[in-house]
Amino acid sequence: MGKQEREINALITLLGDDDLKVKNIAQKKLLELGEPAQQTLRQVAFSDSDGRTRIAAQALLEGFRLERLAQDFNKINRVSNFDLESACFILAKIEYPELDIQQYVNKIDQLALETERRLYGIQGERDKVEVINHFLFDEKGFHGNEKSYYEPENSYINKVLDRQTGIPISLSAIYLFLAGRLNLPVCGVGFPGHFLLKYRSNSRPFFIDAFNSGQILSQQECEHFLRKRGYAFHPYYLNTSESRDILARMIKNLVLIYLQKNQQNKINTLVKFFSEFVINERETKI
Repeated sequence: MGKQEREINALITLLGDDDLKVKNIAQKKLLELGEPAQQTLRQVAFSDSDGRTRIAAQALLEGFRLERLAQDFNKINRVSNFDLESACFILAKIEYPELDIQQYVNKIDQLALETERRLYGIQGERDKVEVINHFLFDEKGFHGNEKSYYEPENSYINKVLDRQTGIPISLSAIYLFLAGRLNLPVCGVGFPGHFLLKYRSNSRPFFIDAFNSGQILSQQECEHFLRKRGYAFHPYYLNTSESRDILARMIKNLVLIYLQKNQQNKINTLVKFFSEFVINERETKI
């Protein structure tokens, strides 16, 4: 047994120590040792060793995993052209560690390929949207989850693709990813209490409600939608949401959902992981 291996074993033994200070020092040093420490931690995490040590090893492995995800997220967050799709999948991997991202990217690619075939020869902007809506909502069965609106699964892109259901912002995200692959001028709109899409038309922009089977709305209909729900209308409500704003709203939604379910540990993970994106989580903007 080499010197480093002996050090790792000794530090892992200290994970079950009653002294919190000793335990924290051991955790910090193991994190610094990286992959060699992880290999031994994996063995301990699923062994018959002392219960406290085993649980501490499992928690530390989870810390390593989240740290790797944080590094992946920081890479895309540092560039000016923020990739919302990649960020959504990193968000999903926090909850679903075994998620095969490429499998779901392939699913979106396939949806885009099938949509492209249906759009062949279609010229009108609204006609194109109606073709997409028919394919996505009628043929593929994507729909708003009205019965279980506040399920966390509605906010994770992989589960939306699996179950063909979600909330306004997650269904809009799928629509955006398709539109991006098809080079269509569709963007997100952070409407109060609802999330919409805007088709930046050459004539007059129109809006798409992905939660309601892609219903096409005029600006006047958007105003009526708001007033019916007790909101005063302001033109800036129809401004384009940047990719980072969309991710922030998705995270905020999850924080609200986990607050309702009293799952503080999940809230802590989200806030720690995406601290700069969690903005005034008391606002309801699903």
